[in-house]
This record gives sequence, structure tokens and C-alpha cells, in this order.
Amino acid sequence: MRKSNFGDGRRAAGFFRLCLGIIISLTLAMGGMALTPRPVQAAIVFTPLGPQTINAQECVTFTPSAPLTITSACTIPPNALCFPWTQPEYHFFWKASANWPPWLNLDQDTGVLTGCPPVGTVGTPYYTAEIGCTSQLNPFDQWCVIPCQEQTPAAGPHAQVIINIVAAAAVCTLAIDPTFYPVAWENMPFSTTLIATGGVGPFSWSATGLPAGLTVDPLTGIISGTPAPGTCGPYTVTVTVTDLGTCPTTPGCCPDVIRPFTLIVDCYANYPIITYFTYTACDFNVAIGPGLTAGQTQVLIDGTQEAILGANQSETFTSYPCESHLVMVNQTIAGPDPNTSSEVIGSNIKMVNDIDNYAYFDYAQKVRIETGSEPTGISQPRGTGWYAIGDYFSTTTASPVNSDNQKGIKYIFRAWGLPDGSTNPNRDLVFTVNKAGAATALYDTYYLLQLKSDYPYVVDERSWELKDTTAEYSLALQPVPMLGFWGGLGAKLRPINGKGSIPMNEPQVVEIRWKKDCTIPAIIMSVLALVVIGLVYNFGFRRRHPVAELATTPAKTKAPAKAKPVAKSGFCPKCGNRVRKDEDFCKKCGKKLK
Repeated sequence: MRKSNFGDGRRAAGFFRLCLGIIISLTLAMGGMALTPRPVQAAIVFTPLGPQTINAQECVTFTPSAPLTITSACTIPPNALCFPWTQPEYHFFWKASANWPPWLNLDQDTGVLTGCPPVGTVGTPYYTAEIGCTSQLNPFDQWCVIPCQEQTPAAGPHAQVIINIVAAAAVCTLAIDPTFYPVAWENMPFSTTLIATGGVGPFSWSATGLPAGLTVDPLTGIISGTPAPGTCGPYTVTVTVTDLGTCPTTPGCCPDVIRPFTLIVDCYANYPIITYFTYTACDFNVAIGPGLTAGQTQVLIDGTQEAILGANQSETFTSYPCESHLVMVNQTIAGPDPNTSSEVIGSNIKMVNDIDNYAYFDYAQKVRIETGSEPTGISQPRGTGWYAIGDYFSTTTASPVNSDNQKGIKYIFRAWGLPDGSTNPNRDLVFTVNKAGAATALYDTYYLLQLKSDYPYVVDERSWELKDTTAEYSLALQPVPMLGFWGGLGAKLRPINGKGSIPMNEPQVVEIRWKKDCTIPAIIMSVLALVVIGLVYNFGFRRRHPVAELATTPAKTKAPAKAKPVAKSGFCPKCGNRVRKDEDFCKKCGKKLK
């Protein structure tokens, strides 16, 4: 008699296909799941550092400074599921806080501070450095997941950095021009102008030792007045000039310049022959040179306006009785626009008499040069003032210039824009003045591009990119093994946006994102599941439902009845195997059927 199987071949194949479909579905679902458990946060124990003080000067690089030292440790919480032989490895690093200036560099690993304070950062600012931390576990530790979180000033570990920044040393070129000063006459109007060269201006003047009747204007430096009777003789006058423009907030950073000179007050008593002029007339001539290209000057004789003359014009005056007269012209003549003028060469006064009866004055054309920057306010170079045509103009500007108000922006010097429309690529500028205008420092704007990732390991790449360009970046980031159980089976974290491009229309921060790749663990789990199912099927179903075997016939039994045709049943009467209708014998046991 033949025993029945658990099911026929069609039912067994259908059951196997159903199990395989369930395994494939589970594999696909597991590949996209977040398989890492929620991490246990490790506590950071840290002893904050005292304030670190650095003395610095504008435009001067300081390096190296005393490093910031990390005195911290991570402690594993008691509820962490870690094997006793496993100890996480922690990497600590310094990280600048939100108020960190772009010109101050902080080495993440050594804590060394370097930098170059730009112009305009005078003061005593302080900044906060924070501690960052990452953890790396043994890849065979499948359960201990204890990341070390970055700390913020509000949360704990940080260090203060105090920087005492002083102004850049002023370059002082101030001097008093050694111009010849004319002789003053007792009881006669007198005027002479003190001239300062170099410096920035405006200037403040003072003088000691002047004879009675003469004073100095503190703003213009003009010594004027009428020497009082009895003041005839030589005087040693000491002149002091102060440049108010070099250090308006720190008086004295450009030292005052002091220069003595001799002023002679003459008188008619020294010339007995003067009585001759009492009864004689004499002529004197006043002439203006060709340098007065625009406008006219007043001609004052003994303080009274007597004529108005232009370039290449002259006038003759008659003195009766013949005596000395003081001739004075305007020191400065305004030009056709506010940025041009003409200034007398040398002194603007002359004493004439019967012997020296010619007063000649010429003018030099002056123009005003303004300094600035583009974008406006980035830098304010020195040198704004009036310059004679043909003089040399010189100045310099800073580069790079960092913005304190807009973190992540800096400006790189490109060229100077000159008054005549040309450009000069040299940061130290020198040119011959030929017209009024502006010397503008032209800057290119650069934005900071930061590529950041705090996990699974620290990425902090920075580059400066030109404004309104497209920055291309490419990081050679390798897949990182995941922590925990699935990491031990080969699961990895892969970067999503390690390469790309970004328009630089403002400072940009790109956060590197990571995706979980659980393909290998899913394959391993699928193979294991197939093996388990095969074992269960082999040792379970086949044992419970063995294949029917042909019953043995006793020695003294009747011969089996003649086999029925297989045309209807389709099964071998001997072994029970399925037989096709067109076959003559069973392929399993070899029994002839027809």
C-alpha cells in the first residue's frame, strides 16, 4: 500500500515560492530602514580655561600664541550597553563660536591662535572657543553607541580669548618747509605763511618769541600784524606744528614738529638817507605770473586794495613821497570747481622801496585728490588733500580686508582707480598729479564657502570664492562603517552630496549629508533565512510525510492483479510516480505500463 505525501509537487513548489517572496520583501524593506539604535549620549567633564590674553597690533600678524589646552574627558553613562572589553575612542577638537572673527585662525587640533587684525579693529574684544568631540567604536562592538556631542557656550565647555588690539603705528613725515621769511618793518603791516610738508592735516600752529604786534593764526599758520613801535631788531621765533589728521583719537602719536627761525623787524631809523625820500617820488611795479590760470588776485598795498590782476598782468604805482610799501596778494585763488585752486608760490607779500621796486607773484595750480574704496567704506586710505600739478601722490591700502559686521565676507584688493580714469594694480600707489579726482581702492568681494559634517566624522573645509561665481567642490569621502550591530554586519554610511556646485551670492554653508547603506546586512540576512527555511523543510516536512513505498508481497500470496491502464490515472501502480500519457514505462522504477 502507498502512503500519501505532505502534498503533491505543485503545493510544495507554491509554498517555497511564497517563502521566497516574503524573504525578498523583508530584504528590500530592511535595506531602507534606519537600523542603528538611538544612541546613548556620553557626558563631557571639562575644566574651563581662564581667559587667554593676546596683545596685537593692526595689520601685524601674531603667531604663534599660547595654545588653548583641552582638559576634558568623556564618561560612559551607566545605562550604556557596552561589552566590558570595549572602550570607545574619542577625538576632541577646538571649534570657533558664532562671534569668531574671520581674521582670527584657530587650529582645531593644537589650539594655536594666529591672525592679523585689520584696520578698524582697535579695542579689546573677546571671543569664545568651544569644544567639539567625535567618537569611534570598535567595529566588532555591535551594541555600544555613545557619541560625544559638541558643546556650546551655554551648555558647558568653552574658553575665552581676549585680544588687546592697538592702532597701527603712524608713519610720520611731518616737517616745516624751510622757506625764507621776509623782513618785517616796524609800524608797517606784515604777513607771512608757515608751510608744513608731509602729514595728513589739518594742522595746528603755535609760535613763541614773536615781537609785539604779531600773532600766528592756529588754523592757517599765517603770522600777521603790525610790529609795534620800538620793536626794531632780530627775534628768534620758535614755531610748533601739530598734525591733527594722523591720530584724531590719540593725540601725539605723530610727534609735533618744532622749528626755530630768525625774524628781523627793521626800522627807518637804521637808514638816515630815508630823509631823501621825503621830498622825492618813486615808482614800483606789481606783476602776476602765468601760473594763475583761472581767476584773479587782489593787490593790497599797505593793507588797502589797490588793484585786481590776472595772469600775466601788471600795474605800476607811484609813491610820493618815496617810501617803502608792503604789497600783498591772495594766498589762494579758488578755481572753476571746488576741487581746483591756485596757490601763490613762496610768500604772498613783498616790501618794495626805491631800491627794490618790483613785486612779482606767481601761482601754482592745485587740485584736490580724494581717497576712498569700492565697495564704499571697505577702506579709507590716507592722502586726501590738495596737491600741485606735477607733484607726486602716494598712499597704500590694506588687503585683504575682513568685515566684522558680516561674517564670512572679505575683500581682496584688485587695483587703484585713478583720477584720469586709468588703473594701477600696485597696492602701494605712487603717481604724478595731473588733475583733480579720486584715488579709489577697488576690491573684489569674496564669500566664505564652508563644507561641514559633524558625524560620522568631522568635516570642516573652507574656501573663499569670488562673489557671483559658481563654486565647484568635491570631497574624497569614503564610506564609514556604521556603529552597533548592523555596522558589524557591514552596514555603512555613504555621503550624499560630497560633490556639487553652489552659486556664491552670499556666504554659504553646505552640510554634508549621509545615507545608510544596509545592502550587505540585508544580503546576509536573506542568505541566512534561505538556509534556515531549507533546513526546516528538509528535516521537518520530509520526515513527517515520507514518500510512499511499494508494499512487500509475502511468499505465499497471490500474484498481484494485472495493472490497469495508465491512460486515466496518470500514475505508476508500482511507485506512484506521475507518468505522462504518451510514455510506455515509468522513468523512476522502470515498470512497463503498456
